Amino acid sequence: MMYVDRTAASDELLSPLLCHVLEDAKRALALRDSGKDITESADLPGIVCEVAAGLGVRLTSFERDEIVAQLESDTNIFGILQQLVEDPRISDIVVSGFAKISVQQGRRSVRTALRFVDQKSYEAFVEKLLHRAGTTYSTKHPIADGMIGALVRIHVVHRDLCEDGPYLTLRINRFTSVDTGDVERAGLAPPRVLEYLRAIVGIGRTILIVGEVGTGKTTLARALAGTIPSDESVLVIEDTPEISIDHPHVRYMTTREENVEGAGRVSPANCIRAGMRMAMNRIIFGEIRDAEAAEAFVDVCASGHSGLSTIHGRSSHDAMTRLELFLSRAQRNADRDLLGAQIATAVQVMVVVDVCKHTRIRRIVDVRELGPVADGALRQREIFSYRFDRGHPEWVVGTRVSAFREKLEQTPYSYRLHALPERLELPTDISYREAAIMTQR
Repeated sequence: MMYVDRTAASDELLSPLLCHVLEDAKRALALRDSGKDITESADLPGIVCEVAAGLGVRLTSFERDEIVAQLESDTNIFGILQQLVEDPRISDIVVSGFAKISVQQGRRSVRTALRFVDQKSYEAFVEKLLHRAGTTYSTKHPIADGMIGALVRIHVVHRDLCEDGPYLTLRINRFTSVDTGDVERAGLAPPRVLEYLRAIVGIGRTILIVGEVGTGKTTLARALAGTIPSDESVLVIEDTPEISIDHPHVRYMTTREENVEGAGRVSPANCIRAGMRMAMNRIIFGEIRDAEAAEAFVDVCASGHSGLSTIHGRSSHDAMTRLELFLSRAQRNADRDLLGAQIATAVQVMVVVDVCKHTRIRRIVDVRELGPVADGALRQREIFSYRFDRGHPEWVVGTRVSAFREKLEQTPYSYRLHALPERLELPTDISYREAAIMTQR
């Protein structure tokens, strides 16, 4: 996968003189076409030549076209990164310097040939994105997060904290809206696995989704959140708004960092505590990242509210260890059995998502129910597990006895785990499509 900079014919940067012409042309266009898209200008090449003549510079047609191409790229929200944002194969765009642009596809990093004109233009581009996201950064607050629209999350680290910088990361959400049918068609899991999770949501149990960066945690959370019964009141809490659901009774709260005076912070725990006074039935918490958030989420779910959240980890064991670590930091004198009992009371089902190393496609790789603590360990019942066998993906049914069997069978889906076959596969059309994609690689 190679991405070529369309604003330059070679890897060479624009000369200082051409950069000067470019900047003056931008200023001239800003004055002439204030509030308009510069592509509406009658004669971009003519304007560039006019600016160059005013500076006493004679441009070759090649130099003129280079500058015009750069100007046209600036009309896009994401400038030279626009082609990457529009590529459905890309999940993340990572910029670690004006000439260092990489992308991630299936958690594999690939360097591109794209580059910004120079450091100054790159920093101006970052500032523009931050402004559009409604946030900013500085030496006092060197890390910034925000959303551009509903699909692109922006994360920026000020150059004071990094060697080159600033560091810019764009996480691209490919679904404007998503349901369980969408994730099924994407190959995340077979219908019967997703139906089980949908039924678990339907009977009011709490699900924790586990995975590393870029494995589809938030996408799955959005799909499952969309199955919450329409007569329930839902509260969504995030630090960067990403989860948007079509529900008649949903409200959204966003955490907030302290301002330059050190005041105004609204923590995840503040939002959760407020939510308990807002007559809500369900709480959706973006991601559990620290002790304060973990304790607040476990507390509200253990008190009878159904929940849905995500946590970083490679496996269910990692997630349990991380949750216990967070809770132990919040509750200094609690022993491990007590921490495990709190988790078991709050969380009933854990789902692990990952990228299959064979197909490079996101999968649900493990689904398990959590039981009570016994003999110092939290009991876990494996329901589904993923494996790639004989050249195709399949999900093994680990047990046919659910702790929620009676309620699951009483749902509108009448879900019967004991009636499932030993192995589940993707629908034929999805399997054929995946096989064709793998053949092309």
